[in-house]
Amino acid sequence: MQVSANDIILIVITITSIFLLAAAFLLFYVSLYNERKKKHLEEKVNMSREFEKQLMQAQLEVQEYTFGALSEELHDNIGQLLSSTKMLLSVTERTIPQVPDSLKTATETLSKAILDLRSLSKSLNQEWLHQFNLIENLHTESDRILASKQIQVSLDTPIQNLPLEPQEQVILFRVLQEALQNSIKHAHATEILITIQTRDNKIYLDLTDNGPGFDVTKVSRSGVGIINMKHRIKLLNGDIQWQSNVPSGTKVLISLPFLNRRS
Repeated sequence: MQVSANDIILIVITITSIFLLAAAFLLFYVSLYNERKKKHLEEKVNMSREFEKQLMQAQLEVQEYTFGALSEELHDNIGQLLSSTKMLLSVTERTIPQVPDSLKTATETLSKAILDLRSLSKSLNQEWLHQFNLIENLHTESDRILASKQIQVSLDTPIQNLPLEPQEQVILFRVLQEALQNSIKHAHATEILITIQTRDNKIYLDLTDNGPGFDVTKVSRSGVGIINMKHRIKLLNGDIQWQSNVPSGTKVLISLPFLNRRS
């Protein structure tokens, strides 16, 4: 049987078409597979983020309950005992013609302890946590440190409230507290400057001290405090870095987004 040129052309076209269709199907299958793989990875990331948010919420709920119970105990029990003791000391002072300096010092120290206790009790109150304002509490923390008359803390905060939920501000405040303690206890700093700015839908926090500095490469191998700082900023979808100018000064740089958050 003789095959004509037209038949050969038809066969070639048919085979080519089959290969093209097979190639197109293969490309479509690979594309579909990659799309499903990408979607699966996105779902895993979203699930991981949702888990972290739920974990953060659960931790905050447990903390709020514990803090609330502790706040009541401090105010109703220990606070009353200290106030009664102060009253007894005042009565004793009025019965002594010449009050010794040691008794005066004890009374002043007790008064300061009562004020600090009231401040702590307030900071642990659940209602206070739901209305938490990082800027206000940062000023309070700064005043507390300044009271030691050994460390100068300066705040550069042109805004009065951050565009973050109260729970998020609590977490960020704990990070700043940890950074402050590191500057005081480990860097032995005498001057600390905290700057807070908002721009381009981001919050930028800069804590700078005048300590001796340290090897920044060792941050990843640091203790629990640094690890907790990193974890908490990660929960806020932010970034934290350390810059050190040995032999003088360390910067803690924090940035986190607030797009689509509370205005």
